Amino acid sequence: MKKSIYGTAARRGVTFAAVSIAGVALSASAANAAVPATAPASTWDSLAQCESGGNWATNTGNGYAGGLQFSASTWAAHGGTGSPANASRAQQIAVAEKVQASQGWGAWPACAAKLGLRGGAAAPQSAATSQRPAAIPVAAKAPARYAPKTAVPAPRHVAPVAVSGQTYTIRSGETLSTIAGKLNIAGGWHALADANTATISNPHLVFPGQVLQLPA
Repeated sequence: MKKSIYGTAARRGVTFAAVSIAGVALSASAANAAVPATAPASTWDSLAQCESGGNWATNTGNGYAGGLQFSASTWAAHGGTGSPANASRAQQIAVAEKVQASQGWGAWPACAAKLGLRGGAAAPQSAATSQRPAAIPVAAKAPARYAPKTAVPAPRHVAPVAVSGQTYTIRSGETLSTIAGKLNIAGGWHALADANTATISNPHLVFPGQVLQLPA
């Protein structure tokens, strides 16, 4: 009788151990699956090239700063301190990875679509203010950033702006943001976009050869 009891207990012990090991394996797999893959540095460099011409220290006073054009609220909500324009490239990428994890590539809609970067949030994180729609360049390289393309509504600026009568022809690689900074336009790229609503339907998508009316 004792032998039978001991045998049953032993079998139960083996069964319990097997279940425990299986549980550990499943937990490990679940943990691994929950870790979001981070984008390579080259992807962030391409995005910065599209957003700010690759200038990680840019701050044109249009409400967005840094190579990836963070709004102040998005930057602070995802752990950034001070101004993005004063942060290093590595610091900006670290914050951008948190933004992408909570908001997906849609945090940079125009440039993300331009670069082919797609997808929602990589993993749930604390909700934060929406990252601004990208400030775009004319020609951008295309790393694999988003997959099958979904239509992203283009932001519009419709505040009335008086024009000076002077014009500027867009060159390859330029964006409204870089042009506004180069020409010291008051109001930044927003004012430049508002002065050209008749010719530019999406302020984040411009092309070489387009002629801009300069604000007064």
